Formats: sequence, structure tokens, C-alpha cells
Amino acid sequence: SFQATVDGGSGTLRRQSELGIDFRRTDTLFFTHIHTDHTLDLLHFLFASKYTPRFRRDRPVRVVGPPGFEAFLDRVRDPVVTWTDGGEAGIEVVEMKDGADATFGPLCVRAVVLDHSVTNIGFRFTEPGGRSLVYTGDTAACGAAVDLARDAQVLVSECSGDGGHPMPGHLSAPEVGLLAAEASVDQVVLTHLYPLPDDRIRVGEVARHYAGPVHLATDGTRFLV
Repeated sequence: SFQATVDGGSGTLRRQSELGIDFRRTDTLFFTHIHTDHTLDLLHFLFASKYTPRFRRDRPVRVVGPPGFEAFLDRVRDPVVTWTDGGEAGIEVVEMKDGADATFGPLCVRAVVLDHSVTNIGFRFTEPGGRSLVYTGDTAACGAAVDLARDAQVLVSECSGDGGHPMPGHLSAPEVGLLAAEASVDQVVLTHLYPLPDDRIRVGEVARHYAGPVHLATDGTRFLV
């Protein structure tokens, strides 16, 4: 079976373990961009892949990211390079350019560069029946995000701020609502939630522009694509 992870900030590996997600079954890691809140647990994953007792991978850890990700990974691994080589099978880095399509397991994956302070690729994951999940990573409002999300069954969108607390280079809740409505997605999951007094404000602001279901991402929630 195919098991993958998309982005992984601090604590990802621990929370997955608590939720019964076995990292030993994961062999493909997708990363939207290099910022630490999206990548910090990559070193922990590689370390665990090498040093977990009685566990050995029979194929490399596949790391998928935007152009330049391999150089970034080399830099962050440099002080601990022998500890973070993923074990005997090693690491395979795949850099996806803007507009690229590739197949990973049963999924067709499209990568599109969105509007952020560093190169960020949003991913569209499409299963053999044609149903899709889109994950934005970090982005400001842009036409490329609409094109990527068009008619998706699930849009997992960053929503860093609400209308009263916009964040440069990120989507606010009203902008997520406009994105979801223009792209005609079936449902929206809000993630990358910067701390605000009341997250329900974000849900309400999305709903002013978008008539479909709006969910706040919480650990362990599952969505049917």
C-alpha cells in the first residue's frame, strides 16, 4: 500500500505515532517549500528510518519538493549527515518544476508554483478515478491557486489570518472563500492557522464567499476524497 506525508513541521512524527500512523509504511514525503514550520521533522524522519530497531527500508526514502530542495536538504543535513541518510537504502530527492506531473504510487501528482516569499509548490493529488485533493502550502491569493484547485473534491488551504489580521504572502479567510468559490471545490479544510482569538471567525469569513462545507483542520480528522 502507498502511504505519504505532505509537509512536516515540529512534532509531526510524534503526533503520527499517537494517531496510529506508522512512519515505517511511509516512503514518500512531499514538501511545498523550505520554511521550518513545514520541514523541521524531515531530519527526525530520516534519523528514525536509520536507527529504529529491527527496521530496514528496502527502498530509498523519496523526498519530493520544489526546485532547490535537494540543496536545502544537503545544507540542513550537513552537521548530522551520517545520522540522517535514511539508512542503507538512502534518500532519493525529486524536484518538481512548475506545471510538472508525476506518478507516485497510485496517484498522479501535479505541482504548481504559487505566490510566496520562497518557492512554494502547491500539490494536486489525483487518484485513478479522477478525484482530487489539493494542498496549497503557503501562498498569497493568485490565479495559479485557482487553476490548481479547479473542481477538486477537497481543498486543504492555508488560512493564516482572518480579515482583520492579514499576513503578507499568505491567504486570509476571505481570500480562501473567494478561492474556493472561484475554483468550485467540493469542500475546504483550513490549515496553517496563525493564533487568533477565535478561529470560528475564519470559518464564517470563508462561508461569506463560499457555500460548501468548511472545516478547521484538527489532528486525526479524516476526509473522503
